[in-house]
Amino acid sequence: MNLIERIFARAKHWQIFLLFVAVLVIGEFPVIGNFSAAVNPQESYAGVFVVTEVATAVAAWCFLAWLWSLGSFLNSIVPTAIRPGKKFFQFAVVYSALYVPVSMAVFQSINPRLFVAMIPLSLLAVFCMFYNLYFVARNLVMAETGRSASFSNYAGPFFLIWFFLIGVWFIQPRINRLYAEKRSAEATM
Repeated sequence: MNLIERIFARAKHWQIFLLFVAVLVIGEFPVIGNFSAAVNPQESYAGVFVVTEVATAVAAWCFLAWLWSLGSFLNSIVPTAIRPGKKFFQFAVVYSALYVPVSMAVFQSINPRLFVAMIPLSLLAVFCMFYNLYFVARNLVMAETGRSASFSNYAGPFFLIWFFLIGVWFIQPRINRLYAEKRSAEATM
Protein backbone atom coordinates (compact mmCIF):
# COMPACT_ATOMS: atom_id res chain seq x y z
CA MET A 1 0.00 0.00 0.00
CA ASN A 2 1.50 3.34 -1.00
CA LEU A 3 1.62 6.52 1.06
CA ILE A 4 -1.48 8.16 -0.46
CA GLU A 5 -3.53 5.00 0.06
CA ARG A 6 -2.43 4.84 3.71
CA ILE A 7 -3.21 8.52 4.26
CA PHE A 8 -6.75 8.24 2.88
CA ALA A 9 -7.43 4.81 4.44
CA ARG A 10 -6.37 6.03 7.90
CA ALA A 11 -7.91 9.51 7.70
CA LYS A 12 -10.99 10.22 9.75
CA HIS A 13 -14.24 11.19 8.07
CA TRP A 14 -14.03 14.79 9.30
CA GLN A 15 -10.50 15.15 7.88
CA ILE A 16 -11.61 14.02 4.43
CA PHE A 17 -14.66 16.28 4.64
CA LEU A 18 -12.50 19.27 5.64
CA LEU A 19 -10.13 18.57 2.76
CA PHE A 20 -12.97 18.59 0.23
CA VAL A 21 -14.70 21.62 1.70
CA ALA A 22 -11.50 23.61 2.19
CA VAL A 23 -10.42 23.17 -1.42
CA LEU A 24 -13.88 24.06 -2.70
CA VAL A 25 -14.25 27.11 -0.45
CA ILE A 26 -10.75 28.42 -1.15
CA GLY A 27 -11.54 28.21 -4.84
CA GLU A 28 -14.60 30.38 -4.37
CA PHE A 29 -12.91 33.17 -2.39
CA PRO A 30 -11.66 34.99 -5.52
CA VAL A 31 -15.13 34.89 -7.05
CA ILE A 32 -16.80 36.25 -3.93
CA GLY A 33 -14.12 38.90 -3.44
CA ASN A 34 -14.15 39.95 -7.09
CA PHE A 35 -17.90 40.44 -7.39
CA SER A 36 -18.34 42.18 -4.07
CA ALA A 37 -15.30 44.51 -4.22
CA ALA A 38 -14.77 45.28 -7.90
CA VAL A 39 -16.47 48.20 -9.56
CA ASN A 40 -16.34 46.48 -12.92
CA PRO A 41 -16.11 42.70 -12.42
CA GLN A 42 -15.58 42.08 -16.14
CA GLU A 43 -12.06 43.55 -16.04
CA SER A 44 -10.61 40.97 -13.69
CA TYR A 45 -13.00 38.13 -14.52
CA ALA A 46 -10.40 36.17 -16.52
CA GLY A 47 -8.01 35.92 -13.57
CA VAL A 48 -10.77 34.96 -11.17
CA PHE A 49 -12.05 32.37 -13.62
CA VAL A 50 -8.61 30.77 -13.91
CA VAL A 51 -8.17 30.64 -10.12
CA THR A 52 -11.62 29.12 -9.73
CA GLU A 53 -10.92 26.53 -12.42
CA VAL A 54 -7.62 25.58 -10.83
CA ALA A 55 -9.32 25.18 -7.45
CA THR A 56 -12.08 23.13 -9.05
CA ALA A 57 -9.48 20.89 -10.70
CA VAL A 58 -7.65 20.46 -7.39
CA ALA A 59 -10.94 19.56 -5.68
CA ALA A 60 -11.69 17.01 -8.42
CA TRP A 61 -8.19 15.56 -8.08
CA CYS A 62 -8.61 15.27 -4.30
CA PHE A 63 -11.86 13.38 -4.84
CA LEU A 64 -10.23 11.15 -7.47
CA ALA A 65 -7.23 10.51 -5.19
CA TRP A 66 -9.68 9.47 -2.48
CA LEU A 67 -11.47 7.13 -4.91
CA TRP A 68 -8.15 5.73 -6.18
CA SER A 69 -6.89 5.00 -2.69
CA LEU A 70 -10.18 3.47 -1.55
CA GLY A 71 -10.52 1.37 -4.68
CA SER A 72 -6.93 0.12 -4.50
CA PHE A 73 -7.10 -0.61 -0.77
CA LEU A 74 -10.49 -2.32 -0.90
CA ASN A 75 -9.56 -4.34 -3.98
CA SER A 76 -6.45 -5.60 -2.17
CA ILE A 77 -8.47 -6.98 0.76
CA VAL A 78 -11.30 -8.55 -1.27
CA PRO A 79 -10.90 -12.36 -1.36
CA THR A 80 -8.92 -13.40 -4.43
CA ALA A 81 -11.67 -15.68 -5.76
CA ILE A 82 -14.11 -12.78 -6.20
CA ARG A 83 -11.66 -9.89 -6.63
CA PRO A 84 -12.41 -7.89 -9.79
CA GLY A 85 -9.57 -6.73 -11.99
CA LYS A 86 -8.54 -3.16 -11.40
CA LYS A 87 -6.95 -2.21 -14.71
CA PHE A 88 -10.05 -0.43 -16.04
CA PHE A 89 -10.54 1.24 -12.67
CA GLN A 90 -7.02 2.62 -12.87
CA PHE A 91 -7.67 3.81 -16.43
CA ALA A 92 -10.97 5.39 -15.38
CA VAL A 93 -9.39 7.35 -12.53
CA VAL A 94 -6.45 8.54 -14.65
CA TYR A 95 -8.74 9.45 -17.56
CA SER A 96 -11.02 11.40 -15.24
CA ALA A 97 -8.05 13.23 -13.73
CA LEU A 98 -6.73 14.16 -17.17
CA TYR A 99 -10.16 15.10 -18.49
CA VAL A 100 -10.72 17.79 -15.85
CA PRO A 101 -8.07 20.32 -16.98
CA VAL A 102 -8.45 19.47 -20.67
CA SER A 103 -12.19 20.03 -20.59
CA MET A 104 -11.76 23.30 -18.74
CA ALA A 105 -9.34 24.54 -21.38
CA VAL A 106 -11.52 23.39 -24.28
CA PHE A 107 -14.74 24.82 -22.86
CA GLN A 108 -13.11 28.25 -22.58
CA SER A 109 -12.58 28.35 -26.32
CA ILE A 110 -15.33 29.38 -28.68
CA ASN A 111 -14.46 26.89 -31.39
CA PRO A 112 -17.58 24.81 -32.19
CA ARG A 113 -15.46 21.98 -33.61
CA LEU A 114 -13.77 21.52 -30.26
CA PHE A 115 -17.16 21.33 -28.57
CA VAL A 116 -18.26 18.61 -30.98
CA ALA A 117 -15.00 16.74 -30.50
CA MET A 118 -15.47 16.88 -26.73
CA ILE A 119 -18.88 15.16 -26.80
CA PRO A 120 -17.57 11.57 -26.96
CA LEU A 121 -14.71 12.42 -24.59
CA SER A 122 -17.21 13.92 -22.13
CA LEU A 123 -19.47 10.87 -22.36
CA LEU A 124 -16.47 8.64 -21.69
CA ALA A 125 -15.55 10.81 -18.69
CA VAL A 126 -19.07 10.46 -17.28
CA PHE A 127 -18.92 6.69 -17.79
CA CYS A 128 -15.51 6.55 -16.10
CA MET A 129 -16.75 8.51 -13.09
CA PHE A 130 -19.73 6.20 -12.65
CA TYR A 131 -17.41 3.22 -13.03
CA ASN A 132 -15.15 4.64 -10.31
CA LEU A 133 -18.14 4.94 -7.96
CA TYR A 134 -19.30 1.43 -8.87
CA PHE A 135 -15.85 -0.09 -8.36
CA VAL A 136 -15.30 1.44 -4.93
CA ALA A 137 -18.84 0.72 -3.68
CA ARG A 138 -18.82 -2.88 -4.89
CA ASN A 139 -15.35 -3.57 -3.48
CA LEU A 140 -16.39 -2.05 -0.15
CA VAL A 141 -19.32 -4.45 0.17
CA MET A 142 -17.26 -7.44 -1.02
CA ALA A 143 -14.46 -6.58 1.44
CA GLU A 144 -16.95 -6.38 4.30
CA THR A 145 -18.96 -9.50 3.45
CA GLY A 146 -16.37 -11.69 1.76
CA ARG A 147 -18.75 -12.61 -1.04
CA SER A 148 -19.83 -11.25 -4.41
CA ALA A 149 -22.27 -8.35 -4.39
CA SER A 150 -25.17 -7.33 -6.60
CA PHE A 151 -26.32 -3.76 -7.15
CA SER A 152 -28.94 -4.05 -4.43
CA ASN A 153 -26.10 -4.82 -1.98
CA TYR A 154 -23.89 -1.87 -2.91
CA ALA A 155 -26.50 0.71 -4.00
CA GLY A 156 -26.29 2.49 -0.64
CA PRO A 157 -22.50 2.92 -0.71
CA PHE A 158 -22.69 3.85 -4.41
CA PHE A 159 -24.99 6.80 -3.74
CA LEU A 160 -23.10 7.77 -0.58
CA ILE A 161 -19.88 7.99 -2.57
CA TRP A 162 -21.66 9.87 -5.35
CA PHE A 163 -22.88 12.48 -2.85
CA PHE A 164 -19.53 12.40 -1.14
CA LEU A 165 -19.90 15.47 1.09
CA ILE A 166 -22.59 13.55 2.96
CA GLY A 167 -21.36 10.06 2.19
CA VAL A 168 -17.86 10.56 3.55
CA TRP A 169 -19.38 10.60 7.06
CA PHE A 170 -20.69 7.06 6.51
CA ILE A 171 -18.14 5.52 4.11
CA GLN A 172 -14.88 6.60 5.75
CA PRO A 173 -15.59 4.96 9.15
CA ARG A 174 -16.17 1.69 7.31
CA ILE A 175 -12.85 2.14 5.51
CA ASN A 176 -11.14 2.94 8.83
CA ARG A 177 -12.55 -0.24 10.36
CA LEU A 178 -11.38 -2.38 7.43
CA TYR A 179 -7.95 -0.74 7.55
CA ALA A 180 -7.65 -1.42 11.29
CA GLU A 181 -8.70 -5.05 10.75
CA LYS A 182 -6.09 -5.44 8.02
CA ARG A 183 -3.38 -3.91 10.22
CA SER A 184 -4.24 -6.15 13.16
CA ALA A 185 -4.28 -9.23 10.88
CA GLU A 186 -0.85 -8.26 9.54
CA ALA A 187 0.45 -7.72 13.08
CA THR A 188 -0.61 -11.20 14.19
CA MET A 189 1.16 -12.86 11.26
